[in-house]
Amino acid sequence: MKVSKGPKRSGPSSAIGILNFFDADTSGPKLSPEFVLLVTVAFIVVIVAMHIIG
Repeated sequence: MKVSKGPKRSGPSSAIGILNFFDADTSGPKLSPEFVLLVTVAFIVVIVAMHIIG
């Protein structure tokens, strides 16, 4: 087993900016994934029903 005695290497510095971007809180509305899924399914059902009826 090889043990490294040097400093631990991490990912590229550009990844740090991306992680900080996705970790930041936004002031927009907070939507749960369940709500988004429900609205999407309801929208699909309405569109399919409109195609069947008309």
